[in-house]
Amino acid sequence: MKVKVISDFFNGIFTVRQPHPDLYVDYNIWNKINMGLHEEYTLPDQTLLSLLLEEGK
Repeated sequence: MKVKVISDFFNGIFTVRQPHPDLYVDYNIWNKINMGLHEEYTLPDQTLLSLLLEEGK
């Protein structure tokens, strides 16, 4: 059964936390993603983010 929730419920896993009150996601899928990540992990990963920022200079 699909359970749709507001995407902001999972903002904690993102480096940049922007509200999207009109975007709904499947709770079961995003909860599996969230539970599979280390507590300190964010999307994008800080290592990847720093590489992308360096490349953009």
